[in-house]
Amino acid sequence: MFYVSYITEYPIYEPAEGGYYYAGETVEMCREFTSWKKANKFFQKCRKEFLEEHDDEPERIYDATWGGVGKWVNPAVYYHSKYIGDGEYIQITRKIPQNKGWHPYC
Repeated sequence: MFYVSYITEYPIYEPAEGGYYYAGETVEMCREFTSWKKANKFFQKCRKEFLEEHDDEPERIYDATWGGVGKWVNPAVYYHSKYIGDGEYIQITRKIPQNKGWHPYC
């Protein structure tokens, strides 16, 4: 199975050690596909819309769509904001993406 997911980040404030921010993630959309071709077709459609949405700041886009030859690479398109927790990305994975977020400081 292959999963195409759209993930956004949000800022989390950790008051320990003087206070700092880190990025949590929320899976906004996830679709399941039985074949690589179907997943890649949907991913390319989403990638095109994603790039059009962020065409005003192309320097903040990292397009890791195609990697090494013959290896499994997770194709993805990232938008990195200048602020922590304000980024977003689209990716293809073989595992269902999990929401990652706040973990209490112990």
